[in-house]
Amino acid sequence: MSIELHAARIRNINEAEQKNRGYFRRSRIRDYRPGQVTYGLGDYPAYVSAKPTEYDVKLLTQMAEAGVELVQVHEEWNDAVRLYGADKFHSPDHEGMKEFVELCHSLGMKIIPYVSSGFFQYNDPDFREDFVIDHPVLKDGFYDPKRLWCTQNYFKYRKCSPGSAAWREYILPRTFRVMEEYCFDGIFNDWGYDKVAFAPPIGAQLPYDPEIEDLLGIIYNEVKRQGGIYKLHADRNNAPPVKDRVYDYLWIGEAVVDKTPGVGKDYPNYVVPCIDLHYAAEAGDAGMARTIPYLQFPLLKYGRPIYGNNQNLPGVTYYGGDEQDFYTRVAAYMKEHPNGPYVYSLWSAIPDDPTEYPNWLKYLKLYRPMVTENSLAYIELSESEYIKSPLGGNMVASMFVNEEIYLAVSNFDDKPYELVLDGIWRDRETGERGSRFTVVKNKMRFLIKE
Repeated sequence: MSIELHAARIRNINEAEQKNRGYFRRSRIRDYRPGQVTYGLGDYPAYVSAKPTEYDVKLLTQMAEAGVELVQVHEEWNDAVRLYGADKFHSPDHEGMKEFVELCHSLGMKIIPYVSSGFFQYNDPDFREDFVIDHPVLKDGFYDPKRLWCTQNYFKYRKCSPGSAAWREYILPRTFRVMEEYCFDGIFNDWGYDKVAFAPPIGAQLPYDPEIEDLLGIIYNEVKRQGGIYKLHADRNNAPPVKDRVYDYLWIGEAVVDKTPGVGKDYPNYVVPCIDLHYAAEAGDAGMARTIPYLQFPLLKYGRPIYGNNQNLPGVTYYGGDEQDFYTRVAAYMKEHPNGPYVYSLWSAIPDDPTEYPNWLKYLKLYRPMVTENSLAYIELSESEYIKSPLGGNMVASMFVNEEIYLAVSNFDDKPYELVLDGIWRDRETGERGSRFTVVKNKMRFLIKE
């Protein structure tokens, strides 16, 4: 940095620390990649070729140029029910998958695959009953045996136990080998935690469990030893019941209907929301307004379109459920609309809003300068000399400080919020300058101090 930028940064951090006297959390930003996308490869259990196409090259190049830093391929990358000579830890298109990884690397992006520290197909030839531990001591409380399984569409997974030595001996080396064989830059762990069957009803806090903490910690330590990125999914809007840090990013996803701003704000950094449009979670401007002030940037769900051609395949057993119903509806829609608009993920609307992708890129461009390495974030301000109008209620304001001072202000009230500031600020989208700005319902303002 120039001497002028150093001077501005010193001034800003001192001023912000003096003037921001009340807030939900103060965070220093380190090792944060906000631009994350789950990139669909195809409709498994139909055969999926991972070999990059011209479409992939064009789209991934555009994403990289727009600031996407982390690509995630979901379970269609592997052969979870062994239809094509591979398995849950290998792609049926081994060389094509390696080429796809190399393409991401050539564009400066990291790429991680789906794995699971718990889910495993019940009739896989490697499955053993001692991978699963019954917990009779826990059955005196809440117990739902159906939650020891995950049965949807083409898969019928058992939830293998973090307390099973046999399961650990099986899953850990295979998990790490996935990274080595394909040169992936870490993993996404969809945990498949068995003790949710014995936990309180969905939405209640899971009790601390040293077994899952230890298993997740072993995976986290090895991924970090290899210089990788570890993203964890602990079901819906849960966090893992642990005391130690066991992830870099926590995916909050499927079936979350809570429209409260900052869902997961109590969890350690960094939360990555996956807005699931099956459950009427608000996306678009409202979704951004509910996440960005909380140091959360929603996951982009994109990649190759899905067509629903993974149903009624010979030799495949189907188990029904919401996922199978979704793909059936996608197939019916695509028959009527073969030229789109398309559907891009399991968490999409049918069809996806064609404006979602350019809108996501627009917000990412606004967000990235606010969260550069070593920036300070003052989340959910409650007392600040910068803001003269009332704080709290249905208005959320957060400040991000580096060589500039940024404000992200969202309004969830039915009536417009009149934001009154100390000094002159500029709206980064409209160019409007002043000390007063109107923030309408379910929208946000991106401001910079002049």
